Amino acid sequence: MDLEHVVARLAHQVERRFYGKYRGFVVDNEDPEKLGRLKLTVPSVLGDEVVTGWAMPCVLYGGAADQGMLFVPDVDAGVWVEFEEGDLEFPIWVGTFWSKPGGESELPKPNDADGAEQGEVQSPPTRKIIKTARKHTLQLEDADGEVRILISDGQEENRIVLGESGITIVNKRNSITMSDREVVIAEGEEANRNTITMSSTAGSLGKGIDLNGGSRICLEGLITWLLTHTHVGNMGGPTPLSPGSMVDLVQARMPGAGNGILSDEVRAK
Repeated sequence: MDLEHVVARLAHQVERRFYGKYRGFVVDNEDPEKLGRLKLTVPSVLGDEVVTGWAMPCVLYGGAADQGMLFVPDVDAGVWVEFEEGDLEFPIWVGTFWSKPGGESELPKPNDADGAEQGEVQSPPTRKIIKTARKHTLQLEDADGEVRILISDGQEENRIVLGESGITIVNKRNSITMSDREVVIAEGEEANRNTITMSSTAGSLGKGIDLNGGSRICLEGLITWLLTHTHVGNMGGPTPLSPGSMVDLVQARMPGAGNGILSDEVRAK
């Protein structure tokens, strides 16, 4: 075959190949083979009505059994499309893109530490965000003074925040906050909240009881019952508590008693 025919053949092949990336849109993502494939429209190549065959994914990590990153775009999502060796019979989706319908960016909006979504896209974009259509969110913030990781459900009622000051776990009205100084467990609405605070040196049971390292707890009603209680002794008659026990219990009822069961540091408020 002479050079002229070789060049003509190559030119013919190039004319029938489509190289590079093209804008496409997802028509179907329910792959019967469960391989992450998509059916697409590629308007600049096939027009608005023609739908491709199943396009194979080209993703960051995977290629072996039971491992990889599974992020399949929803129907109508914008995706970048290539064709294997330029052949229209073998489409590949290789990523996604955002647009500005109505003049508003489609980028996911960041969330604050309380889980609430901000009203606009962050600029500069210091937060790395994974967010689903139902607002389930994984967010990593790298900005100075705001470094944290946020995991939040779509209803903004359950979240985990890992920040410079500690870790907070929230379930609707309840929360656990852990720092290098203390652990606080809270229940209920802010205006009428019950809390337990624990640290290496002391603790507080909300509005009721404070604790420190040497404290013991006893309820007032229990002390009264013990002071008036008698039981059957060896001779069959009622026997009260021993004098030593009485001293402890009496001290427990005395405000300001430093060594009793209920001392200054452990008092019902």
